[in-house]
Amino acid sequence: MFKRWDELTHRSRKWYEFRQHYIMGPFKKIAALTPWYDQNAYAEFLQRRDETFREWLPGSSVLELGCGPGYLSAIFSATYGTKTYVGVDYSLGMVRDARSQYFFDFVNADAFYLPFPDKSFDVVFSAYLFHHLPPKKRSLALQEQARVARRALIIEETFGFEPGFWRWPYWAYYTLADGSFYRYTLKEWPEIFRSINIRLKKLFFTQERTILHRLICMVAEPIEGGRDPVG
Repeated sequence: MFKRWDELTHRSRKWYEFRQHYIMGPFKKIAALTPWYDQNAYAEFLQRRDETFREWLPGSSVLELGCGPGYLSAIFSATYGTKTYVGVDYSLGMVRDARSQYFFDFVNADAFYLPFPDKSFDVVFSAYLFHHLPPKKRSLALQEQARVARRALIIEETFGFEPGFWRWPYWAYYTLADGSFYRYTLKEWPEIFRSINIRLKKLFFTQERTILHRLICMVAEPIEGGRDPVG
């Protein structure tokens, strides 16, 4: 049931924005008023992310996985000076909406089997993609990103709570409102990279105690070699 809800709300830009504004939006407004949220920590995270983009994106060919309706395509080009941009999304509806709004390349493809040769892009970026993937297949998606990257992988995600009281309401909220899967904790993310021999170069996050904007950003080096490209 939850997987169907996830697929429905990512079927098109219209459904995606409905979920963001009318389902998740009210919960986020309430969470922002509680003592368990620090706006300054969120602002600091955005500043460090901006610095990361300015370090890696100018003059680079960029592949974005899970691009959705393509919001970042124009931002990457106009603000960060990317040389080329290609967006990939599993949802054909999202890809159609992106193509209708932006003059960039958008491809309907599976994150586990990308239709590109090894080292096709300088930078491979994804934001909030992995919590929509089955946990047992996330390593495969990470390896596939590393296969097509020449210089770096940049991954932005939300992170879960360690075992304790907040873990369950957080899980329930995202399962019901988002239909998505388990979120790795701050301890688990580095372990995933180590398990497949991808080296983390940088990692930063908001705060462990926050209940809103539990964000982590990671920069990693691609692995040598890789699987054969699809097709």
